Amino acid sequence: MDALVAHYHEIGLKGRNREFFEDTLVRNLKRALRGCSYKRVRKGFGRVMVDLEPDAPHELAARRAADVFGVAYVGLGRRVEPDMDAIGNAALELITQEPFGSFRVRARRAHSSMPDRSAQIQIVVGQKIKDATGARVDLKNADATAWVELFAGAGIVYARRYEGAGGLPAGVSGKMLALMSGGIDSPVAAWRMGRRGADVELVHFHGQPFTDPSSVRQAAEIAQVLARYQLGVTMHLIPLADAQQEIVTHAPPSLRIVLYRRTMMRISAELGKEIGAQALITGDSLGQVASQTIENIRTVDSSVPGVEVFRPLIGMDKQEIMDLAKRIGTYDISTRAYQDCCVLFEPRSPATKSYPDIAERAETELDIGALVGKALAAREVREFELPDPR
Repeated sequence: MDALVAHYHEIGLKGRNREFFEDTLVRNLKRALRGCSYKRVRKGFGRVMVDLEPDAPHELAARRAADVFGVAYVGLGRRVEPDMDAIGNAALELITQEPFGSFRVRARRAHSSMPDRSAQIQIVVGQKIKDATGARVDLKNADATAWVELFAGAGIVYARRYEGAGGLPAGVSGKMLALMSGGIDSPVAAWRMGRRGADVELVHFHGQPFTDPSSVRQAAEIAQVLARYQLGVTMHLIPLADAQQEIVTHAPPSLRIVLYRRTMMRISAELGKEIGAQALITGDSLGQVASQTIENIRTVDSSVPGVEVFRPLIGMDKQEIMDLAKRIGTYDISTRAYQDCCVLFEPRSPATKSYPDIAERAETELDIGALVGKALAAREVREFELPDPR
């Protein structure tokens, strides 16, 4: 194996902005493949080609490239000259690395110097594989596929394809700040906005010293997973316990959760201004828990007027969110037991329908500015990068 080809779908629809998106994807792929012994990364005709050194960790390189936002799928194979014998020999060698009963050949030409059409290449290469293996041809439900891609004066043949993360390259949609717990929902929300091209930073609120450090450890593990897709993540750790104590002392028990969330939104909004974030991201799913009714969501949002708040999970049910968490690799981490700051001093009967004016009256005894400032002053920042592949 000495080559990768990364395909994209959505970027190809971007018209006059396409070059910007392609250049960003190439830059992100280079970051993802750092340390994976690649020789060259170049774009061409709806795909990005990567030449690898002979000693490169081929499968790791393919998986890293597939995780990059904007990539639809990645083929891992071999570079070939635009010659029928070279293509046929490479296809036969690669497709027979694993057993199969049926196969197909898919060829695609894009401004290739090779005179043969795609259909003719498929027939000739398919016959070579059939003669050598005796396997039957199945164009719809084949056990194995040999892909042939030709462009300009070169080509690539591969029989292994990795599904990509899809979406848009990280960084093309501006910076956003995601409020992330150690649970299932908020990491998925952060991932989904990253997939739409946002450069996502994370903020995690913890209840120390009234809770143990388990939520911070869990959030750090999740951040490391998200760094695979965004190629690096900044996480801000902010203590909320002092603000929670003040809320418990001065506010009605039924409003505690809503007031916690209003405080977190205010802190996040100030932090967002500092780092240049254009929006906040939360993992709310409508009606999933008491704090996520439409009334409570409106009350929480009223604490940060003029701030954009994105909720990419708002119409998803729990099973859909869990399935996506499993796909992106955060589910097993998120389902471990940890001490969440939001359950600190949790009331028996939290309000399911709150209103901005009621919340504001409950906050009259609180020095909101001082609580926000104190929390931000105690912030800790951690950086997460892709680990060295070696």
